Amino acid sequence: MFRKLFVFKYIALFYALLIFVVSTIPQIPPPLAFKWGDKVAHLIEYGIFSFLLFLAFYTSGKEFLKRHVFLLSVLIGMVYGLSDEIHQKFVPGRNCDIYDFLADCLGIILIQVALWMYLRRRRKRKKGSVEIARNNVG
Repeated sequence: MFRKLFVFKYIALFYALLIFVVSTIPQIPPPLAFKWGDKVAHLIEYGIFSFLLFLAFYTSGKEFLKRHVFLLSVLIGMVYGLSDEIHQKFVPGRNCDIYDFLADCLGIILIQVALWMYLRRRRKRKKGSVEIARNNVG
């Protein structure tokens, strides 16, 4: 079971590599063909990355990583997004765009907030069902 959970770190690393490889393609057309499609694509791309980082840290088995999963996922995601934009500055036909970086950050944060809310609600339900069980026993 632990080995199955441990695989998320490799999936997150593979996805980071995939982002890097796609960023090295010169003059790539926007994946979504509408006015803000490029920014939406960045939001989705880094939202997925954020989710994979969360899974990697949360299932790592290390208490420190699990306790700081949201902070680590946001920080690492943002640093990687910034490094990706800087990297694109040196790729012909690509540019370093602050708005792309902001879209990356928004995708990262939205996913982490959604995960935090989900886990918080799940803990409250679990705590409530334990209280109900205790009351029924006693």
